[in-house]
Amino acid sequence: MIIRILAVIAEAVLLYILQTSVFTSIALAGVVPDLLLILVVSVAFMRGRIPAMLTGVICGLAIDFTYSSFIGLFAVMYLIIGYLAGFSNKIYDENDYTIPLILIGVAELFYNLLYYLVFYLLQGKLNIGYYLVRFMFPRVIYTVLLAILLYKFLNVCNIFLKRFDRD
Repeated sequence: MIIRILAVIAEAVLLYILQTSVFTSIALAGVVPDLLLILVVSVAFMRGRIPAMLTGVICGLAIDFTYSSFIGLFAVMYLIIGYLAGFSNKIYDENDYTIPLILIGVAELFYNLLYYLVFYLLQGKLNIGYYLVRFMFPRVIYTVLLAILLYKFLNVCNIFLKRFDRD
C-alpha cells in the first residue's frame, strides 16, 4: 500500500513537472495537454474510486498552488473526475486501451466544461462556441493523443506494482 502511494506521488510529481515545464514550451494550437488528468483517470480505471479521488486531490492541489488564487477549486474538480471515472474500474482489463482513452477524452471534455463554467460563464462570458473551438476540442485531442503513450506506461507501472499488493 505504501509503495503504491509513493509510486502515485512520484508519477504525479513527474507528470506535474512535465506539464508545467516541457509541455508549456511545446503547446500546440495554444493549448497544453492535461497530464495530471490522464493520471487521475488512469488510476480510476485501474484502481477504483477512492485511490482516484485521492490522486485527484493531490494533482488538483498541485495545480491550485501553482495557478489558482482559490485553493481547492482544482482539487475538487479533479476529485469529481476521479470519483466519476472510478466507476469504470469494474470493467478494467489490463489489455484494453480503448476504454481508458475514451474515458480520458470524456473526462477532459467534462473538466473543460467545469472550467468554462467556473472561470468564464460566471463572469458573464457567454461565447461557449468560441471556447469549444479554440480551447476545448484542441485540448481534448492533444490530451488523448498523449494519453495513448502515457496510459501504456501507467498501465505497465500498475502491473508492476501489483506484485507488492497484499491479497
